[in-house]
Amino acid sequence: MPTWICTGCGVEHPDSAAEAEGSCVLTSEIVSIEERGDLPPHGTWTTLAALAAQPHHTEYVDHGRGVHSLRRAPKFAIGHRSFVVQTPQGNLLWDSPGYLDEDVVGLVERLGGVAAVAASHPHMFGAQLSWSRAFGGVPVYVNALDAEWLPGPDALIELWTEQCEPLPGVRLVHVGGHMRGSSVALTADGTLLVGDSISGGLAHNWVSFQRNFPKHVPLSAAVVRRIVDRLDEYEYDRLYTLGGDEIDSAAKDVVRRSAETHIRWVSGEFDHPT
Repeated sequence: MPTWICTGCGVEHPDSAAEAEGSCVLTSEIVSIEERGDLPPHGTWTTLAALAAQPHHTEYVDHGRGVHSLRRAPKFAIGHRSFVVQTPQGNLLWDSPGYLDEDVVGLVERLGGVAAVAASHPHMFGAQLSWSRAFGGVPVYVNALDAEWLPGPDALIELWTEQCEPLPGVRLVHVGGHMRGSSVALTADGTLLVGDSISGGLAHNWVSFQRNFPKHVPLSAAVVRRIVDRLDEYEYDRLYTLGGDEIDSAAKDVVRRSAETHIRWVSGEFDHPT
């Protein structure tokens, strides 16, 4: 039976002989639009086989220090970058692609395969279970606060809270903000993969903090402070977002400086000249 993929977000839904019933889990009306993340309208479906048959290629970048990124071109769904983090004990696949084919699986195999899968938040679940099964059924780590967004239960899924270490030296850290379970991944030598728990900016060496990306709704001062304080426990010098933004040095200083300005603006300190 085919695995159905939502064309709006690229998240896989349970296998079925007929097209997936109902709407994508990420447009569910069970909770408010603020909890859903306000993605654009969904409603069409494709399959892994159909995606593999379409003309496309995988953009691949070696970022050094055992960090590699993958992105499908032309863009599909959200069009995010996925990452492979190499370690001596196996590799982490972060923010799984929403597609699989022989070429991209072969590329990941040449990098050492996959020993664990994790996502920054539900918009990035992608085809995480299919990727797990392609590499022997490795664990798929999901923050417990995001469990409600899983399209269905599966024995491969391991729920976690606060922080966990799916592989020695690779840490998943819960920060919240964009969605309740939003998290980052930190490598042993200080590369921070943030999904869009932290976002890039148009300014050089700057980051932003948003609750809602389609509508550019910023996070509150209190939540930004919580995120930065949480990350202050860890050392990191590089930062990569799912959208292609990169801070290649002094990333912790960039996050702190950006956060302080964000907090001052949303707190009203600069209301007088507006």
